Parts: sequence; C-alpha cells; structure tokens
Amino acid sequence: MGRRLMWIGALALLSVATRWLSLAVDVVDVDEACHIVGSWQLMRGGLLYTDFVDNKPPLLYAFYAAAQALAGRGLFAVHLATALCVVPFTALAVSACYRQRRTGLIAALTFLLYSSAFLGHDMLATNAEVLMVLPASWAIVLMADDDWTAHRGRAAAAGFLLGIGVLFKPQIATWILAALVALAWPATASTTRERLRAASLLIVGAIVPTVGALLYFWARGGLSAFVYWAGLHNLWYADNPITGIEAATRFTQTVIPFALVTSPLWLASWRGYSLLHSSRWQILVIGLIVASVPPALLGFRFFPHYLIQLYVPLSLSSAPWLEQQLTRPITRAGRWVLVWTTIVVAGFGIANALLYFGPFHVYRERDPVFRSVARRLLSDSCARNGSLFVWGWAPMIYYFADLSPGSRFVALPQAQLTGYIPGNLSSNRGESPGAREVPEHWDLLMKDLDRSHVTFIVDTAPANVFRWGRYPLTKYPRLLRYVETSFVPASTIAGIDIYRRRDCATAADSTRP
Repeated sequence: MGRRLMWIGALALLSVATRWLSLAVDVVDVDEACHIVGSWQLMRGGLLYTDFVDNKPPLLYAFYAAAQALAGRGLFAVHLATALCVVPFTALAVSACYRQRRTGLIAALTFLLYSSAFLGHDMLATNAEVLMVLPASWAIVLMADDDWTAHRGRAAAAGFLLGIGVLFKPQIATWILAALVALAWPATASTTRERLRAASLLIVGAIVPTVGALLYFWARGGLSAFVYWAGLHNLWYADNPITGIEAATRFTQTVIPFALVTSPLWLASWRGYSLLHSSRWQILVIGLIVASVPPALLGFRFFPHYLIQLYVPLSLSSAPWLEQQLTRPITRAGRWVLVWTTIVVAGFGIANALLYFGPFHVYRERDPVFRSVARRLLSDSCARNGSLFVWGWAPMIYYFADLSPGSRFVALPQAQLTGYIPGNLSSNRGESPGAREVPEHWDLLMKDLDRSHVTFIVDTAPANVFRWGRYPLTKYPRLLRYVETSFVPASTIAGIDIYRRRDCATAADSTRP
C-alpha cells in the first residue's frame, strides 16, 4: 500500500509539473468560463438545460461544482482537481492495464508527458475530454485480462464506467464499440456464450448511467430540455456546414502537428503490435485507437482537445515496444524517443508560457477588457443582487463579475439565436451559410430577461469579441427594442457597451461618467 501511495504521489507531482500553467492562468480556454457559470447555476439549485443551456452532458458541470466545493470558488479549484486527481488517476489506470511494473510505468509516463505536450489552450484546460477518459480508462483496466469475460461483475462494471464517461462527453461511447469488436473477434479465447453474456452486460452497464440521468431530469421536470440540449442539439452541432478549404486548413494546423508530435507513439504502436500480451488485448487496444479517430473528425472542426481521446490507447499500444528500447542497454531508437520526448515536452512548456504570458496576445481569453468590464459592473450601485446578460460569446464577463445570469442562454453560440456556428470561421465571416435561427429560443430568451428583471446587458458586438460583430443588436428588433425601452447606457469599455436597467439608477450614480 505504501508503494502504491508513493506511485500515486509521483504521478500527481509530475502532473502538476507538466500542467503548472493551468494553476497560473485563470481562464485557459473560453469554454471553461462557460462551464463554471453552468456549475454556479447548479450550485444555486438551478436545473441544467432549463436554467442554463449548453450541449455538454451534466457530469461536466457536476465535476466543476464538486471541485469548487472542495477547494473554493473559481477555476483554480477546478484546475487543481484536474492536475492532482483526474490526470494522475487516469495515468494510474493506464499503468494498471499492465501487470508488469516497468511496462505500466512507461505507459503512465507516456500518457502524462505527451498529453501535456501540445497547445495548452486545449490540452491543459479542463475540457470534457480530459474528464471522460478517467472512468473510461478504468473500464479498460477491467478488460485487460484475457479471462475478464468469465466475470460478470467486470463486464457490467466496465460498461457502467464507460457510461459514466458518456455523461461527461458522448464521444467516449466509441470505446464501447471497440470493446464489442474485441469480444466478437474470432481469435479471442472464450466460449461464444461467455462473450455474448459479457457483451450484454457491457451494454446494459453502459446504459444505466444515462437512464439514471433521464430519470433525474424527469423527476425535476426538465426531461424534454435535457433530451434536446444534451442530445438532439448535438446533431445540429455535428452537422457543421464548413467549407472544404477551412476544413483542410484546420486539419493542416492541428492534426498534422499532432501526428508529428506523437510520431514516436504511432511508430512504437506499429512496431510493437505483436508485443501486446494477447490477441484479445491486441484487438482491444488497436480498436480503441481506431474508435478514437471518428470523434476527432466530427464537424471537421479539428479542435485539439478532440484528440485527447487518443492519448490513452496510444500510450497502451506503444508501451511494450518502448520498454524494449529503453531497457538497458538503451537502443538507438530508445535514445531518439527520449530526445524527442524531451524536446516536445520542454518546447511546448516554453511555448505555452509565452503564448499566455508573453507579448503575443494570442488568446482573447487573456484580454484585460473582460476584467475591466466586470470591475465596472461590480462598482455600479445596482450591482448588489444584480443580474447580467451578455450579448455575445464572452463568458469571461460572467465569470469575473460573478453576477447571476439573467437568462439560460450564456453559451450564445449554442443558442441558435443567430447564425453563429462554433468552429466555423467562414460562416462567422459571412462567407458561407450560418446556423438556422430558432424563433422559439427567442421567446425563451425574452421570457428569461423579463422574469429575471435583468440588471445589466453587456453588448460585445461593437468590439467584435470572438467574431460577434456580425450580430449587432440592430439586426434583432425584439432585443433592441427591449434594451432601448428598459435600459440606459452606463459605460463603454474598449468597444464593449454596458447598459443598466432604468429603474435601478440612483441620483448618486446618474452623474457618474
């Protein structure tokens, strides 16, 4: 037990050492600011997909809320929980797939190092992909032995863990298909009856968490909203009308560099396929790699965090060959792998630090204007018990101001109120068709604003924050009329307009510039 605790502690230290940036930067990625606002609504007793809508499954927000309950309010607590718990215990699962200590050690280190050796904006943020692979990796541990099909509990538990992963992000469900293929493969050693029973228990176990979520939202009166936003809405999101040129550009900018950085792992997987300890394990591990490719292709957005799902199976498939090359005397190939790994880990560590703290101002999340807007809101005499609605895609304002959202629509790119399509620059520039606007969502928005008697409305369109400049208030008469009738201009900061409700103004601050 003492040795196991030391191993976990070493993994945690290495995780913090490679992910220190997430502990130094408040908002690593814009999505995090949105996720934490959703968790705050959950912590206030609100109902996801009714009081806050996005296309992410519920356990993402539950994790954010749990991390803050343990370590304090804010994204630092979320990043700390990710670095100290999620990533190390995923690495521990990777190592546990191999009973040989050295192979497991190499697999765990491979996962920890390479999962941090890319753009920190995606890989170091607490995205749903980072969270979903934790339970899914432990499901793979249960299927690592050849005789796992003979144990009913293992099959059901593995399915249950994969089902938990689905409630972080549905893409991990492709690993269920990989497990079923491994069961059906004729080279596997077990009776047909055992394999059918294991497949049935795996499927049933995977369904149970989703059924539980459906029952929960049904009991809370939000079943239809949950099914729509976490289910049907994702079909719209996946159907991205991206141009071929933009898709090819994104592929070139993301997938090719990722393949280059992880090239030692692909080579080791190819060269060491026969070293995997059994035919069933071979089919399962290679199946996990293959099954992780389609999620990376969804919508042809090629966001780097879509590739996180590949790190676990690549680490598993490459570890046996890497062990051979790194066992003394270290081979020439082993030395090359060590040098390359050092270069990419150190290189991206330095590059990510420069991108966030250097003079380049690459990431809009680091723009001080969001803190400035938040300070202006909080300094207003109407801020006490006030609420906020941001017209645009700038959840950092909600985060830094920490005012209650005046509407369920915080993630406006997902709201289908405008033609904005996430991950589609040509559409946002007006060069290709945009999203379909849903009139019913406009009805929900206006009802929300009336019901909450929203205190502040912040318009980011004039500043073109995250390309919201194509959607000025003048294009949306209902919202424009509402603002002109009930609000007065309060401030403009770097092009971002702040409006305050008329009936909350006082004589003292009516003279404030």
